[in-house]
Amino acid sequence: MNELSHRHQTKRTRNQGGFTLIELIAVLVILGVLGAVAAPQFIGLKTEAENKAALQAVAEGKNRLMHQYAIKLMNADTNVNDLAGIVAAVNTDAGDYRLSFSVAASEVEITATGVQERGVSGQAKGKWKNR
Repeated sequence: MNELSHRHQTKRTRNQGGFTLIELIAVLVILGVLGAVAAPQFIGLKTEAENKAALQAVAEGKNRLMHQYAIKLMNADTNVNDLAGIVAAVNTDAGDYRLSFSVAASEVEITATGVQERGVSGQAKGKWKNR
């Protein structure tokens, strides 16, 4: 019985599988290469996403300007084309972005800039005309 137990134990130790040191090193090298390739792409995607979100904030700014323009039209305001007055009535807070407006001739340039305190750094620009 002792011999039978010894054979059974020897068989079990041979069947216990594991990874060799070479296999573990190969896996670590592959993971390192994948990480080195993926990290820069992720950083680029984050910047691109923040800039696209800034474009959405510019679109929100255009909607706010249009809303103020419509209010002036409905009130039969004599200064309907007073772009400086329209801009002054618009809220500049757009969540993670701040809107800034500059009036030039018959159009308004809208700039959306990420709020640094919230960790957002995207930026985008757009134009709005009241016609």
